[in-house]
Amino acid sequence: MANFYRDDLIDFTRYGKLDAYELTDEELARMLEVWRWSVGRHDGSPDEDVRAAAQSLQRHLARTHNVEVEYNTALLLKQEIEPLIYLRTLLHIPQALTYFLRHAPALIRALRQHRRYHQLVPVRDTNGAPLGYPRPILDAYQGNPPDVLHRPYWRQLSPYDFEDRKRLDEWW
Repeated sequence: MANFYRDDLIDFTRYGKLDAYELTDEELARMLEVWRWSVGRHDGSPDEDVRAAAQSLQRHLARTHNVEVEYNTALLLKQEIEPLIYLRTLLHIPQALTYFLRHAPALIRALRQHRRYHQLVPVRDTNGAPLGYPRPILDAYQGNPPDVLHRPYWRQLSPYDFEDRKRLDEWW
């Protein structure tokens, strides 16, 4: 068994699925910690949104029309949408403030997690590539497993099954 959890959550899959109902409470708590760590290590900055939008366009043009977007054109496209992405970020500030005013403990917990995830370095291979979340540190951190039976969002999110979503490229 490796001394780390991979950030793609493959360590928590059972029977070809990532299903929280198939996990024990401890495994579920660990999976959620690894998920928060992998997301928390990346500051979801507007720059990432700009890159993702440009990559999505490039991928679409390549797949659908067999068209390559030239490098300087891609940079130009990124520059054009960057102000809009930053504006979108600013427009969400009132919603974030309202949420955290209503859920003050969530703000404190999120700040602690953010600090911990940025201090915790991933396990790396001999070439320096990150492998995943260090198991000993995760095992030392004892988070409480959530009560999944009383969560209102545990329902099918898509009318399609997994095979249909793969074929249609539709993800929740």
